[in-house]
Amino acid sequence: MERLLKWIGLSIFIGWTAAILVNYSIYQHATTQLTFVHPMVDGIIFMLIMLGVYIYIWKSYKKKRTTATVQLGVFGALSIVLAIVFL
Repeated sequence: MERLLKWIGLSIFIGWTAAILVNYSIYQHATTQLTFVHPMVDGIIFMLIMLGVYIYIWKSYKKKRTTATVQLGVFGALSIVLAIVFL
Protein backbone atom coordinates (compact mmCIF):
# COMPACT_ATOMS: atom_id res chain seq x y z
CA MET A 1 0.00 0.00 0.00
CA GLU A 2 2.83 2.37 0.84
CA ARG A 3 4.50 1.76 -2.52
CA LEU A 4 1.19 2.38 -4.27
CA LEU A 5 0.71 5.72 -2.52
CA LYS A 6 4.27 6.79 -3.36
CA TRP A 7 3.68 5.91 -7.02
CA ILE A 8 0.40 7.81 -7.03
CA GLY A 9 2.08 10.96 -5.70
CA LEU A 10 4.98 10.61 -8.12
CA SER A 11 2.72 9.96 -11.12
CA ILE A 12 0.63 13.04 -10.31
CA PHE A 13 3.83 15.11 -10.26
CA ILE A 14 5.08 13.61 -13.54
CA GLY A 15 1.66 14.07 -15.17
CA TRP A 16 1.48 17.70 -14.08
CA THR A 17 5.00 18.38 -15.37
CA ALA A 18 4.20 16.70 -18.70
CA ALA A 19 1.02 18.76 -19.03
CA ILE A 20 2.96 21.96 -18.42
CA LEU A 21 5.61 21.02 -20.97
CA VAL A 22 3.03 20.04 -23.61
CA ASN A 23 1.07 23.26 -23.08
CA TYR A 24 4.15 25.48 -22.95
CA SER A 25 2.76 28.06 -25.37
CA ILE A 26 -0.34 28.56 -23.22
CA TYR A 27 1.71 29.15 -20.08
CA GLN A 28 4.04 31.48 -21.95
CA HIS A 29 1.39 33.74 -23.50
CA ALA A 30 -1.55 33.51 -21.10
CA THR A 31 0.19 34.90 -18.06
CA THR A 32 -0.63 38.47 -17.14
CA GLN A 33 0.55 38.27 -13.55
CA LEU A 34 4.05 38.51 -12.20
CA THR A 35 5.80 35.19 -11.71
CA PHE A 36 8.81 34.23 -9.61
CA VAL A 37 10.87 32.59 -12.34
CA HIS A 38 8.74 31.70 -15.37
CA PRO A 39 5.13 30.47 -15.48
CA MET A 40 6.22 26.97 -16.52
CA VAL A 41 8.98 26.72 -13.91
CA ASP A 42 6.68 28.12 -11.24
CA GLY A 43 4.13 25.38 -12.02
CA ILE A 44 6.76 22.66 -11.69
CA ILE A 45 8.07 24.16 -8.43
CA PHE A 46 4.51 24.32 -7.11
CA MET A 47 3.98 20.63 -7.87
CA LEU A 48 7.31 19.74 -6.23
CA ILE A 49 6.12 21.52 -3.11
CA MET A 50 2.80 19.65 -3.26
CA LEU A 51 4.66 16.33 -3.69
CA GLY A 52 6.79 17.19 -0.65
CA VAL A 53 3.69 18.00 1.41
CA TYR A 54 2.10 14.74 0.24
CA ILE A 55 5.11 12.68 1.34
CA TYR A 56 5.48 14.61 4.62
CA ILE A 57 1.83 14.09 5.60
CA TRP A 58 1.91 10.42 4.58
CA LYS A 59 4.96 9.77 6.79
CA SER A 60 3.37 11.70 9.62
CA TYR A 61 0.16 9.69 9.17
CA LYS A 62 2.12 6.47 9.61
CA LYS A 63 3.50 7.74 12.93
CA LYS A 64 0.36 9.29 14.40
CA ARG A 65 -3.00 9.82 12.72
CA THR A 66 -4.14 12.76 14.83
CA THR A 67 -1.00 14.73 14.03
CA ALA A 68 -1.55 14.17 10.31
CA THR A 69 -5.16 15.34 10.64
CA VAL A 70 -4.06 18.57 12.29
CA GLN A 71 -1.36 19.06 9.64
CA LEU A 72 -3.88 18.58 6.85
CA GLY A 73 -6.14 21.17 8.44
CA VAL A 74 -3.30 23.67 8.81
CA PHE A 75 -2.01 23.12 5.27
CA GLY A 76 -5.56 23.41 3.91
CA ALA A 77 -6.24 26.67 5.74
CA LEU A 78 -2.86 28.06 4.69
CA SER A 79 -3.54 27.12 1.07
CA ILE A 80 -6.89 28.92 1.12
CA VAL A 81 -5.34 32.04 2.65
CA LEU A 82 -2.51 32.05 0.09
CA ALA A 83 -4.98 31.54 -2.76
CA ILE A 84 -6.96 34.57 -1.60
CA VAL A 85 -3.84 36.69 -1.13
CA PHE A 86 -2.44 35.85 -4.58
CA LEU A 87 -5.81 36.14 -6.33
